Amino acid sequence: MGHKSLGDFIEAADAVGEVKQIHGAALELEVGCLTELSAERNGPLLLFDRFEGFPEDFRVASNVVRNNRRRYALAMGLPLDAHAIAMVQELRQRRRTRQPFAPLLLNDGPVLAHRISGQEVDISKFPAPVWHSGDGGRYIGTGDIVIVQDPESGWINFGTYRVCVQGKDKLSIWIIRHKRSRLIAEKYWSKGQACPVAVVLGCDPLTYMAGTSRLKYEEAGALHGAPVEVVKAPWSGLPVPAHAEIVMEGEIPSPAEETVQEGPFGEWPGYYSHCAPECVIRVKEIVHRSGPIINGTPPLRPLIGLMEDVPALAVAMWDHLERSGISDVVGVWGHANALFIVVAVKQRYPGHAQQALLAAAGLRGSASMYSYYVAVDDDIDPSDLKEVIWAMSTRVNPATALEVVHNAWTSDLDPRLTPEQKSSGDYTMGRLLINACKPYSWKNSFPRTNIFSSEERQGIRQKWAVVLREIEEMAGKAAGKQK
Repeated sequence: MGHKSLGDFIEAADAVGEVKQIHGAALELEVGCLTELSAERNGPLLLFDRFEGFPEDFRVASNVVRNNRRRYALAMGLPLDAHAIAMVQELRQRRRTRQPFAPLLLNDGPVLAHRISGQEVDISKFPAPVWHSGDGGRYIGTGDIVIVQDPESGWINFGTYRVCVQGKDKLSIWIIRHKRSRLIAEKYWSKGQACPVAVVLGCDPLTYMAGTSRLKYEEAGALHGAPVEVVKAPWSGLPVPAHAEIVMEGEIPSPAEETVQEGPFGEWPGYYSHCAPECVIRVKEIVHRSGPIINGTPPLRPLIGLMEDVPALAVAMWDHLERSGISDVVGVWGHANALFIVVAVKQRYPGHAQQALLAAAGLRGSASMYSYYVAVDDDIDPSDLKEVIWAMSTRVNPATALEVVHNAWTSDLDPRLTPEQKSSGDYTMGRLLINACKPYSWKNSFPRTNIFSSEERQGIRQKWAVVLREIEEMAGKAAGKQK
């Protein structure tokens, strides 16, 4: 069973030395900048408290699992020292055997400890940072789950969408038009109704990760190995995690009725690429637990990966390749928030690597900006970008090993779209396939690499463990001084 709440996970992370508490940081840029600087250093989970003008125990957590395999492994119940590809292999195995669980409805839960209704609703009672210096507002929803219910089937959907404070009882929300939550909202609007919604501003990591799945609560239950406990939100009746931190519920009226200027906001590709009139949420009710913690997961430049996204993408990609008939895949990873996807194969026949690239480019992921696909040999660790760049620099003949796919799907977050493309709705972009494998026809004659074998390296690591640990600590300190 996974951790029931965000607070439970933070306590577990603290017990293994993965939490840094920061008192009194300013919500205006300091929280955001410290989050970015720590993530660049693969630093700990940051827990901010004692904000000026707020109760001392109203907190914001950031970098909960981002760019950190140890915390991701902790959330998933994996060994903390698991290698990236071993982690993906274990998650693939679990995916084959795990069973979904329907959520368990409770009469009460910690999230219902405090209730704010009617004229008392005031979003400003909760700390909302300005995450980037160019942001157009305070984005209280970055690591959120936004819950809606299909009015026809009753199906519950949730996903993560950016949510900004727009007033005492008003939020803005941007949902890309092809996303399921937007399609559900449009069903209400077509009937002249506003769409009921619940915005959860902090929950356990596994339920949060399930937002990218189809079954949502059922998938979260599969990850937990037990049903997710939920309660009915008081105003909307929507099922929300019983151990959530804060839930703001209300309604999304049709854009024809009301919109607000939304953005700019520094998004995950690393740019401010969307700013337009978008939907509002009229907040009717707020419930929260005692000492609530907002999950802050602001998009950062793709130099800083989102660990909760990359292993899931690697699992889906690996399974997709095997379903497509690609044999002997030995590793899959995504860099730069999976904008740069690497597949490692043990070549068995001519065209094997190229076939893997073509199949990989055919996976339609939830993020539509995947643009670079690289195939490497089985002696390259696809999760180690240094090794991948080395393979590209020494095994790629640019005249023969590159192939461009034209007019592939992308989204309006893509900073490469021209103004003309955006105005016409032409959301298409090229993709580059890079075969960085040794040429199959003479791979056995390819020059041998000058690296110690895995067995030799492991023996040295065991014998000189203390010295190597001291070397790593010195390197970490030196890297910190260079920043």
